[in-house]
Amino acid sequence: MEATSGVGLVIKAHTEKDRALPRREHISSTVRLKEIIDAGTRLEASAFKIEARRAVGQLRASGLPLLPLYGPEGLCQEAHNAFRFKRIYVRPPFGIPFLSSSDIISMRPEIDRYVSKAQTKGLDELIVRKWDVLLTRSGTIGNIGLASDSFAGMALSEDAIRVRSRSPEIAGYVTAFLRSCYGRPQLKQATYGSVVQHIEPEHLTRVLIPEIDSVKGKSIGKAVLRAYELRDEANRMLEEADQLLHERLHLSPLHTLVPGQRGPVLTSVRASDLAFRLEASFHDPLARAAEMAVRSLRMEVLSLDDRRVAAEIRPITKFRKRVYVRKGGIPLLSSKQIFQIDPVDVKALAKGAHTKDLKEIALEEGMICISCSGTIGRVQIIPKYMSGWAANQHATRVLASATMNAGYLYAWLASDYGSALIKRHSYGSVILEVDKEMLGAIPVPVPEKEVMNEIGNLVIKANELRNEAWQIERTAIREIENAVSKTTFETNEGK
Repeated sequence: MEATSGVGLVIKAHTEKDRALPRREHISSTVRLKEIIDAGTRLEASAFKIEARRAVGQLRASGLPLLPLYGPEGLCQEAHNAFRFKRIYVRPPFGIPFLSSSDIISMRPEIDRYVSKAQTKGLDELIVRKWDVLLTRSGTIGNIGLASDSFAGMALSEDAIRVRSRSPEIAGYVTAFLRSCYGRPQLKQATYGSVVQHIEPEHLTRVLIPEIDSVKGKSIGKAVLRAYELRDEANRMLEEADQLLHERLHLSPLHTLVPGQRGPVLTSVRASDLAFRLEASFHDPLARAAEMAVRSLRMEVLSLDDRRVAAEIRPITKFRKRVYVRKGGIPLLSSKQIFQIDPVDVKALAKGAHTKDLKEIALEEGMICISCSGTIGRVQIIPKYMSGWAANQHATRVLASATMNAGYLYAWLASDYGSALIKRHSYGSVILEVDKEMLGAIPVPVPEKEVMNEIGNLVIKANELRNEAWQIERTAIREIENAVSKTTFETNEGK
């Protein structure tokens, strides 16, 4: 950052990411003194990012009436991130489900922590209200969620800002705008911090948004609400499929088979049961209980690598040198992003450079992905809109056989039994791993066709609803972007 003549600054922004890209020039831009004052006399180059300034410039050039996102004159009058608090976790009957900031964009949040109702002061401030707009404010900035029925009434970490509006339609419109090419850059511009990035509620007063009636914002907002309702319905179907799986296979919830287990336990294993595995995780009481319960089922039980179950178990190599592009490439998801509604900072692979790799790394509708490195055993069934995208080597792909309902196979692997049987195979002292042969050994009960389809078709229908929700939301976001770009063009043409 270089000073000029007392009326502005020249911003020279270059990062390690920029240096890694060939033939890229460092970006310079002049900033007026008024902009610095309006930004709270901030002098970091990050506060004047080129993308954000371009987005604001296009919004102003459109001629649309603009409002601050938050503030007395803003579209939303309330925004806060609760407070730091001592987290006292308890069993479900005595607590409230607790969400982390990363859960706000999860397709199917897995709630495994509950904060104490009795010992958490100011609990009301932590509770999420229906149709709150949720923004990550620490670490990864720019993840946007909307609190539908799935989240309402739960406690949320202080690492997310709650933005509240006067009506659900406004909340839906704000969600769509913040995900657009005019919203996200403004959020990222507000960040501060050299190691861990942050934004605060007061920074939202600088985020400009078109007045809701100027871009048919109420209809856009209703469309976004509908998308989230479809996702809620999809999650209800997945829960129904899981419950049906336990009922039809006559399996009790796994935790009831090992009552009272909390934390490390001491158990003995016969030498004949070691299976050449000496890790304690392999002989976990829950996993052993799951294995015994599956063996006692009065139906055929096959291993996952049986061709009647899976046509292919596909581990991914660290596929050669990766060539990234800024626009128009193949989205490359991490094993974490596979589970997110709308992940940010998704890298894009150059199509020409990775044509040969696509047979290995591409995602397909109905493909089952299992996280196999780091966090082990998370299971996802790929929706249609992800077809043709790619994912990295930290998720092993499973393709169901022609005679196996892919939805049923997902329901089994994602169940408490499937999860325990996957995790028991993990190995490694720092970063856990699980390989193809270990996944292939997982037992899969094979019920009658009617039962399999009854369970699996619920999952497939849920996946179709996820795809419908995505398409509705993309259309809503494009409407905002098209309205701004159209009016900008018409304004410039009229000059």
